Amino acid sequence: MTGNKQKKGTISITKYIVTNIIVALLAVGGTVFIYESKNGISSSSQQDQLDNLADLATLIEQGYIKDTDSKKLYEGAMKGMVAAIDDPYSTYFTAEEAKGFEEDINGNFEGIGAVMTMTNDLPTVAEPPIKDSPAEKAKLQVGDVILKVDGKSIEGQSLSDVVKKVRGEKGSSVKLDIKRGSETFPVTITRDVIPVDSVTGNIDEKNKDIGYINISSFNSTTSEEFDKMVTKLRKDGAKSFVIDVRGNPGGMLDQVEKITSRFLKDGKPIVKFESKLEDDEEHVASKKLDSGEKITEPTVLLVDENSASASEIMAGAFIDSANIEVIGTKTFGKGTVQTVIPMNDGGEIKLTIKKWLTPKGKWIHKKGVDPTIKVDKPDYIQHKLIDATLDYKLGAVNENVKVINEYLKVLGYDVDVTDTYSEKTEAAIKAFQQKNKLEVTGKADEKTINVLEKQIVEYWKLHDNQYEKAVETLVKERTSEN
Repeated sequence: MTGNKQKKGTISITKYIVTNIIVALLAVGGTVFIYESKNGISSSSQQDQLDNLADLATLIEQGYIKDTDSKKLYEGAMKGMVAAIDDPYSTYFTAEEAKGFEEDINGNFEGIGAVMTMTNDLPTVAEPPIKDSPAEKAKLQVGDVILKVDGKSIEGQSLSDVVKKVRGEKGSSVKLDIKRGSETFPVTITRDVIPVDSVTGNIDEKNKDIGYINISSFNSTTSEEFDKMVTKLRKDGAKSFVIDVRGNPGGMLDQVEKITSRFLKDGKPIVKFESKLEDDEEHVASKKLDSGEKITEPTVLLVDENSASASEIMAGAFIDSANIEVIGTKTFGKGTVQTVIPMNDGGEIKLTIKKWLTPKGKWIHKKGVDPTIKVDKPDYIQHKLIDATLDYKLGAVNENVKVINEYLKVLGYDVDVTDTYSEKTEAAIKAFQQKNKLEVTGKADEKTINVLEKQIVEYWKLHDNQYEKAVETLVKERTSEN
C-alpha cells in the first residue's frame, strides 16, 4: 500500500465532517463545550480524534483500490457516529432521507405507515405503527427487522433505498421478510394513503351524551384538529369524552402539551425533563398552551401497548395531575425526547436530548405507564398475521391452524379451537367462503385468510371491550353524580 500525499485542490472529507459537527453542536446549545470540559474531554483530545478521522478519510480516498465517493464516505461517517451511541431513536438522515422523514411527520404519503431506522445495517421498525395503517393491520412490531422486500435481500442498502421500495401506490402490495427475535416469516402488506388528519370522532351510538375522540398521532395540526372535534361533539350533545390514544406512536411535544393542558388546572404539571445541556424543567398547564379553553366534562383515556412517547406523556399527566381514569393495558415505554437538527448538507440528525418524567417524577422508559383500570384485549386480536403464502387444508396440524380455528369460532362457526385442520374446520371454511363470495374449496388459501383477518379486526371494533369499559366508567360517574 502506498501513502501518496493528498493532491492540491482536493477537498478533504474532513472539512465537511468538522463543519457539520460544529453546526450540530451549536444547534443543540452553546453550553455543549462547557459540558464536555466538565467531563474531562479537552479540546486537544477532541481535535486528535478528528485528526484521526481525517487521516482515515485520506487513506481511503487516496489508497483504496477503487474510486471512492467522498459524499458517501461522509454520510457513512455521520451515520456511524450516531449509531455508536446505540440509541434506536437517534439517527442521521441524508438529505433525501430527511425529506421522507418530514413527510412522515407532516405530510400525506402512500405506504405502510411504519417508521424505520437502521440497526446493525438493517432496516428496523423504530416505533409502533401508525394507528389503522397497513403496518398496524399487518401487526408489525417495534424491533421487527426487514430482511427482504419483494423477495430480494436489502442487505447493504441505505435506509432511503429501502423506504423507496416499501412505499408505493395505494392498493399495491409489498412482501416483507421479517425477523422477530429468532423467528423469520413473510408478511404481505397492501399499501394505502397514510393521512395527515390525526383526529377523528363521533357520538356513541347508545349513549348520545358521550363523545369519542381518537388521536392517531401528534403531528403539527393535531391540537387544532382536536379543538374542532371537541367543539363539534359538544354541539352534537356530548357531555363527557372518551379519548383514545391506543396505537398512537407519539409525535410532537408541543401538540400533546396543548391538548393535555385543556384537562388540567393552570399550574398543574404536564411533564418534567432532565438533560445534559439544560437545568431540569417542568412544563405546566397554562393559558399560553390552551388559550384558557378548558375541558371540564368527565373524561377517560384509552391506552394500549402501542401507545408511546407523547401518548404516554398525556397518560402520565392525566393520572398524576388530573385524576382522570386511564383504561387499557400498560403502554409502550418510551421516555425520551428527540430533536431534529438540520445539517449544512441538507441532512438532519434526530438526536435524543432529554428524558421525560411524569409529574410525580417517574421515568417510564422501557417500563410503560400502568393504566388505572386494567382491561386486556381478547387473545384473538393479539395474534400475528397468519402466513398466507401457504394453503391450509384437511389434516394440516400447526399453530396457524389453531389461529384459523379461533377466528372462525369468534365469528360464530362451529369449530374446535385446536391446531388440527379438521372436518369441522373444512366445513366452516366452505361456509365462510360461500358467505363472502370466495371460491369454495374448503382450503384456507391466501384470499380466504386475508378476508378472515379483516373480519376479525372489524369484529373487534364492534366488540371493543376496552372502549365498553370506558363508556361504563363514564355512565357510572354520571349516575353517581345524579
